[in-house]
Amino acid sequence: MVTASYTAATPEPSPGYTALSRTGTMLFLALFCGWASVGLLALGRYDGGLAFAAVSSALAFVTLRRGRVLADHQKDSLSRALDASARRNSELERLRDLSAALLAGNDLLALNRQIAQAAADLLEAEGGAIMLVVEEGRFVKVVAGAGPLMPAVGSLLPIDRSLAGHVITADEAAIVHDMETDPRNHRHDELNDRLQSAAMVPLRSAGLVVGALCAYNRRDGRQFTGHDLQLLQTLGDQVVLGLDRTTVLEELRRNERMLALKNKELQRATRLKSEFLANMSHELRTPLNAIIGFSDLLLTEGLGPLEEQQKEFLEAILRNGNHLLGLINSVLDLSKIEAGRMTLNLARFDLRDAVTGAITDTASLRTARTQDCAMELPDAELEVIADGTRIRQILFNLLSNASKFTPEGGQITISAVRTVAPMPTTASTGRLGEVPKLATRDVVWVSVSDTGVGIRQEDMDKLFREFSQVDSTASRAVQGTGLGLALCKRFVEMHGGQIGVESIHGKGSTFWFLIPSDGPPAVREALQEAAVA
Repeated sequence: MVTASYTAATPEPSPGYTALSRTGTMLFLALFCGWASVGLLALGRYDGGLAFAAVSSALAFVTLRRGRVLADHQKDSLSRALDASARRNSELERLRDLSAALLAGNDLLALNRQIAQAAADLLEAEGGAIMLVVEEGRFVKVVAGAGPLMPAVGSLLPIDRSLAGHVITADEAAIVHDMETDPRNHRHDELNDRLQSAAMVPLRSAGLVVGALCAYNRRDGRQFTGHDLQLLQTLGDQVVLGLDRTTVLEELRRNERMLALKNKELQRATRLKSEFLANMSHELRTPLNAIIGFSDLLLTEGLGPLEEQQKEFLEAILRNGNHLLGLINSVLDLSKIEAGRMTLNLARFDLRDAVTGAITDTASLRTARTQDCAMELPDAELEVIADGTRIRQILFNLLSNASKFTPEGGQITISAVRTVAPMPTTASTGRLGEVPKLATRDVVWVSVSDTGVGIRQEDMDKLFREFSQVDSTASRAVQGTGLGLALCKRFVEMHGGQIGVESIHGKGSTFWFLIPSDGPPAVREALQEAAVA
């Protein structure tokens, strides 16, 4: 601080220096930042008054000194804030790198090593480790470590005599400033006289504590803080995510292996079933055809007249033989469909002919029960591209069921009409969860209605299943295997169509199906490709 008095040097001072040029007394105070001089503060009196008093000079000095202290404090605060921000940015960058490694699918061991090293680096510690509970909760095992102070990877520590064990069993984070005197720590030979402080947090997965994340320092290391525990917990969450991800992947791989094994077993069972059915077909059909043929021949009385009782016995033999042959054929058809060996012999024909043919084939069933059958068919052709044999088999099964479950004197009605409906545009690939694309197409809709016993709503889901029949007194009284509707559903779906039922219990049922007029989706695709070529 310097005080000076003087007289103005110029009568008309230049602008900007008027006050200075008129000052009679000035007080100069040096400005410092730390120990460096950074400027000068000048205080002046330009009214020709008295010089600065000692008290005024002292007051100015004190004020400037306080300003200097405040500036130094603000500089220190700013420096600390910048350091904290840089440290936080470093922490966030390290956590981001660990998250990227986790998402990239790095192996668990490498990821754990990175996290242990990050714990040591970010906490400015000399060692870091990840420990997991093993051997039914009796030990903690070091699965990853960083720094020269850690026990070897694979080391086992008793859970009831170690600091890590205490953190795990108590499910609470811990900071120990003196490892040697802390009662929660059991001194192990490999750590004796080497460690002073530690910070640990529990690792939680699905509500259970599965391990601990630790950081250690030697006697001359820094003391851990609450912020360190928060940072450790964040790193611990990364460990748990890696463990959970690995557990899920291992479970998926195990399930894939089990599914592959089961699929192999199913394929073997399917192959054995197909072989058995093929052998059964040969072994049963040959003698069965002889029984049916000779029974029919005897009934013609070409070999001599028959008594009435003999005719009844032969008719029973022929009837049951045909029933057994139909059962064998149904089982074989179903087996071929499941094995993918059933093909459709597609041709263009009038569906009305198939309807009238099926009515003729089932006439004997209705005659025996004095039932009436009405046809509702259009005058115009119902031309379709389909397998005529399979369509006729569908109609035969629906008409047979209607007759079986309709009481004597009941009414059966079969209808067919051309209409439009949303249908799949491409053939199914068989992939799970596949949603086919639909488009409105020309279809033929066929229904078979009866005035029979009907079906309860709770029994609807049993329909169209193999070897499944509606559980009712009427169904048990009717002979059947539960394969007819299942085959109908398979044949309709092979044509790219749909099948369903509407029923009121006690009043009757209507079974319906629809198929595209221009054939299954695969046929349309082939025709489209041919047209493009």
